[in-house]
Amino acid sequence: MTAEHEMNVNESELFQRLQAHTQPLVLDFWASWCMPCRAIEPWMRRLQKEYQGRVEVWKVNADEHARLLRRLRIFGIPTLIAYHQGSEVARQTGVGSFQSMQQLFEAALQGEALAPRGLARSERFLRLLIAGVLFYVAYLNRPGGGMLLLGGLAGIVFFSAVYDRCPVWRALYPRLRRWLAARLNTE
Repeated sequence: MTAEHEMNVNESELFQRLQAHTQPLVLDFWASWCMPCRAIEPWMRRLQKEYQGRVEVWKVNADEHARLLRRLRIFGIPTLIAYHQGSEVARQTGVGSFQSMQQLFEAALQGEALAPRGLARSERFLRLLIAGVLFYVAYLNRPGGGMLLLGGLAGIVFFSAVYDRCPVWRALYPRLRRWLAARLNTE
């Protein structure tokens, strides 16, 4: 197999190959119409060259493998998944920095899971600001459906700013993820 291999296999074949594959691997889920996929392409080529012979890259066209995306719980592209000896060790969805992609390749190479990334301060501040504005607008509205809708939306935006620091969420999230994975795998 080449350093970059376009995967034209079905779901079960891919999982068999993953299980049998011993070399570190990064799966790159992309689509031709996806601008973020195109944006990371130069970084992917650079990393493939840097890690040539040590980490293999398989490209999977997301448009041709919808069932596979559901099974792997991929909800956005580009998604990069790092595997070490057939087991997932790290994942990145969307456009990250070159350094975050490099860490993903290192995780595949070393077999060590990446520590979850928290929100940047600016991202957290922006979300809190938006939640505050939504709460204020909901407060100014007369009681009714609009106020409840805006208040609920504000609560969701607020939670998205602090979820990574919430001990209740940290305790419930692994259970929720396992439950959801079990439901998605039974389809």
